[in-house]
Amino acid sequence: MLKYKIGEVSQILGIPIDTLRYYERRGIVAPQKDEETGYRYYDAWDFNFLIDSKWHRSFEFSLTDVEKMINEDDHAAFVDRCIKHEAELLHKIHEYQQKLKALVAHRQRISRLKSELGSLEITESPAIIFQRLRHEYKFISGDENLSSVRKWFSLMPYVNHTFAISEHADYKGISPNDYYWGFSLSPSDAIQHGIKIAPPVEYIPPLMSIHTVFSAGGRDTFISSLQTQVIDRVLQAGYKIIGFPYGNLLVRIHEDGVFTRYFEIWVPIEKASDS
Repeated sequence: MLKYKIGEVSQILGIPIDTLRYYERRGIVAPQKDEETGYRYYDAWDFNFLIDSKWHRSFEFSLTDVEKMINEDDHAAFVDRCIKHEAELLHKIHEYQQKLKALVAHRQRISRLKSELGSLEITESPAIIFQRLRHEYKFISGDENLSSVRKWFSLMPYVNHTFAISEHADYKGISPNDYYWGFSLSPSDAIQHGIKIAPPVEYIPPLMSIHTVFSAGGRDTFISSLQTQVIDRVLQAGYKIIGFPYGNLLVRIHEDGVFTRYFEIWVPIEKASDS
C-alpha cells in the first residue's frame, strides 16, 4: 500500500500540517511513524479518517464530537449525537434569523436618518425599559448594577445604546450632569430576554413627543449638538419639555474624513401656554 508523507497529505487534502499533527494528538488519525527518521506515513486507511473528519466538521460538529464519532460511537450513540447536533443547528438558525432581522431593521433605520435630520415630528414615543450605565463620564458602580449591565451587554445586538435626560435638567443649558447613557429594550423584548423590570432597571412610559435626528462630531460635541439642534429649537417652537427625554445612538461614521455621530431623540412636550 502506498505511503504518503505529511506534507504530501497536506497538499492533497488541503489540510494544514499543524492540523494534521493536532488530529494525530487527538487520536483521529494514527499514521505510521519511522522511529529512525521521525517521519510519519499516511496510507489510504488514514485518508479515510481524514475525509470522515472533514465530512463531520462540515456540519459544524465539534472536534470532540468528531473524535468520539470516529473512535467510540456505536450506531445508537452516533444517531443520538446527530439528533443533538440537529437541535443545536436549529437553535443557531433561529439565532441568525433574529440577528438578520435586527440588522435589516438597523440598516433601514440608518438609511432614513438623513431625511429625518433636523425635522421636528410630533409623535408618541415608544415605551422602553432602560438600564443606566454611566452618569456624566463615570460608570455607575455597585454589584447589582454591574451584574445587570453585564446581562444587557450579552444581549447585543438586540439592545439600543440609549441616553436619557433628567426631567430636572435646565433646558436652557444642558450639562454633563443632566443625562445618563445606558441600554434599552422595548418592554416585550425585555421580558423575552429575561430582563426583570425592577431597580436598577426602569420603565419609561410613552408620551406625546417631538422626534428628530441630530448629529455630532467627535469628543465633547454631544451636549452642544443636542442643545442647539434639538432643545433650543423645541423651546423656540413654543413647547414646554416635560417627562424624560431619551434617544439612541444610531451610527458612528466618517463623512469627508470627519468623524460623525447620528442620534435620534424623543422629547416629551406640551404647549407652553397649557402650563
